[in-house]
Amino acid sequence: MSIHTIPAPTFEEAAAFVLPFDKFQGKTLAQAHAEDPAYVRWLAKQMVPRDELGHRIKAMAIAYLAGLNQPKKRNGKPQAKANGNGHTPVQKPVSKPSPAPDAEKKTHPRIYTQITRSAILHIEDALAIGKVRLFMISYQRGQGAKATAAHYLDVEDARVLAFDLAVRGALPARFTDYKGSATGLNGQPLSRVFKLEDRGEGQRAPIVFQVSQGPGDVVGEGAIKPAGKPTVEIAMLLTRWQARRLGHALQSYLQAWQTKQVAGCK
Repeated sequence: MSIHTIPAPTFEEAAAFVLPFDKFQGKTLAQAHAEDPAYVRWLAKQMVPRDELGHRIKAMAIAYLAGLNQPKKRNGKPQAKANGNGHTPVQKPVSKPSPAPDAEKKTHPRIYTQITRSAILHIEDALAIGKVRLFMISYQRGQGAKATAAHYLDVEDARVLAFDLAVRGALPARFTDYKGSATGLNGQPLSRVFKLEDRGEGQRAPIVFQVSQGPGDVVGEGAIKPAGKPTVEIAMLLTRWQARRLGHALQSYLQAWQTKQVAGCK
């Protein structure tokens, strides 16, 4: 099915649609709207779809908001509420207050998003602590998110990887990064591992992003190493073209951030 010919969903279908990513992953569109109406309005009006899933999410958000704006019907006809005298008043347009300036700010500003048939990768700004956040979601269409995992990549490493992907379109060697938290897993050590690999020529999607997390052990002066098998492991395969687009987006963002930092020091 073409992403441009997705049938318009009903209000009931839209309300029950399970969001596969972002802060409301695993929740229905109706639940997301109850908690943050501005987010659903953003999906309907401002989100730019990149693939079939994106177009479907946007269509669901549009259908849900349209259904909310429909007046309730009685005997198949729209009815307006009558006043105490039994007369139907003329409704005057009411201006809605604008959301507070910080209402739609995210904890980690989004740098780039890549969506495949089974996984979503959000690359996010955590530069205030010298990191780039990699947030991955595995999902199944029609059923929502299955698992999530996050990793915090040092900005120095992010620069090199972004260059390799953007300029070379390939990786000279496999990259593995070990991170974690001493109290991130219900008060116990949490191990986070990020792997980026180039499987070589002859593969349709040779670039592999993988984030895993699970129990960890504290070693040395606070380093975390994996302790057994990870509880979550999410992988995404990218074509070289997809990897180059991602690399250019990340590289441009980091360069702009660095320029701003330097300008602020003058």
